[in-house]
Parts: sequence; structure tokens; C-alpha cells
Amino acid sequence: MVNLTFLNDASVFWNLKTRYQAKMIHTYSGLFVVVVNPYKRYPIYTHRVCKIYLGKRRNECPPHLWAVAECAYRNMLQNKKDNAMLITGESGAGKTENTKKVITYLAMVATGSGKKSEKKVSLEDQIVATNPILESYGNAKTARNDNSSRFGKFIRIHFTQSGKLAGCDIVSYLLEKSRITEQQEVERSYHIFYQLLQPYGDGIGGGLRELCHTSPDIYDYIYVSQGKTKVDSIDDNEELEYTEDTFNVLGFGEQEKFDCYMLTAGVMTCGGVEFKTKGRDDQAECELIGPDTSRGRQGTQGI
Repeated sequence: MVNLTFLNDASVFWNLKTRYQAKMIHTYSGLFVVVVNPYKRYPIYTHRVCKIYLGKRRNECPPHLWAVAECAYRNMLQNKKDNAMLITGESGAGKTENTKKVITYLAMVATGSGKKSEKKVSLEDQIVATNPILESYGNAKTARNDNSSRFGKFIRIHFTQSGKLAGCDIVSYLLEKSRITEQQEVERSYHIFYQLLQPYGDGIGGGLRELCHTSPDIYDYIYVSQGKTKVDSIDDNEELEYTEDTFNVLGFGEQEKFDCYMLTAGVMTCGGVEFKTKGRDDQAECELIGPDTSRGRQGTQGI
């Protein structure tokens, strides 16, 4: 787009709109690639497409997110220096999805040539599998986006001298903690709270609801029922299955998984605790609570 004759807002928007209508959602602008969210799935992120961009320069193929990822990967190998990709945009622009596509591409092009063991989970599978847990504990419905990331993350992927995957670490920033205790009418809290009460959980261990001492009714929990409790575009039961599978892929032990679930349920249960002032004193004491709530708090918090 930097080569447009008249480089102004109207020309840029017209160019993006024309390409979008032709189902070309990627457009180069200097070093950047602008990706317009089509809100539908296009077959442009497959293994077949990956081979098209593998080892190619940016100007040798049509604009694509993977062309930028390929350029960063090759620069790292040739110059022996770290490369970074910045994925930014407004809410609902597709930052989370594009981040997953970049990780998937790097996992496909930087895997070893050795044979995979059927029983042992590969490193690339573990790196790609981090997303469901991050989304369960860090994504929520907002007024503009059903799966909005409520935190920032810096993903550092490590490679060997030959360009093979060696590891990955993720640093998260600025998690929206206030969403745990309060939501707007059209919004929802983090997905994991609603996943815990789904039927699929009954087949995990001795049953998640029994283990975490949770009620099947989401409205029993004040913290997570102030706004929407269901999202049409999200199947919480299916998402719980993905979360459980991801825990297994990443090598979490059974006790470690259940500790995560129980602590999550404990946060939900704490919303039922009420405090009342004692006469004219500035101090407040905990109001008497029912046996079910008391049992739930003690059980989920290891008391």
C-alpha cells in the first residue's frame, strides 16, 4: 500500500475493502501485513499452503501472514540474531487467532526430521497446545468480541543452531483481574468458570462437580453470573474437553490438574461470602453461610 499514488485514509480503506471483497484478507504495507478479519474460515492456513511459503521471499508469493513469519524465521537463521513479530489491533481484529497461526507455522517448519513416537508427545504439539489453557483462563466475552483476550502475552520460542524447535516460554501481562468479581450486563467472566459446570466434567476423575463441590446452577455463584452466562458461538462443554486434553499434552499430573480446577472453583465460591459491620465499629465480620458453601470453600481451598 505504500506504493499507492494517493496515500491517504480514503485510499487505504478503499484498497483494503476491494481486496477484502475479493477474499484477499492479507495486504502488505511496508514491513507490515494488514489482516482483515473475515469472521469466517478460509482454507488458507493448511499444510498445503504452508509448503507454498516455505523457503520463499515475501515478493515471490501473494501476501500472507505466514510470509512474514517465514521472513523472520529465515532472518534468524541467516543473521544468527533474535527476531520479533508484533501482532496488534483493536478488539475483535483477530490478534489471538493470528498469534496461533504464527505458532502453528513455526511448529510446522521448524520440526525435526526424526520419526515421531506414537506414545510420546512432541515438543511442537506442546507449544501449539498452550492456547486452549491460555484462552480458558485468560479470555472472556466482551461487548465486541466473544473470545477476547483480557491479558497481553509475550511468547518466546527457542530454536537450536540448525533451526529446530528447542522450547518455548510465555510471559503474561496485565490480566484484567476486576472481571473475576464484576461483569457488565452484556459481558461474561473467564471461560474456565463456565466450563467447570459442564457435563463433560463428570467423566474427569471422579467428576469435576463432585470433586470441586460445585453446584450445576451457575446462578449460585455471584461472581460469575452478573452478566451473560452463555455465548452462542462458544460450546463450553467442548471447550472443557480441549482444556482437559491440553493439560494432558503439556504433561500435567492428575493432582496438578485437579488443584487448578479446585482453586478455580474456590474463587467462584468466595463470591457467596458476605460481610456485615458490627454495630458502630469499623470492623466487619463474616456473615453465617450455609453448609454447602462452607463445605465448598473448605474443600476447594484445601482446608
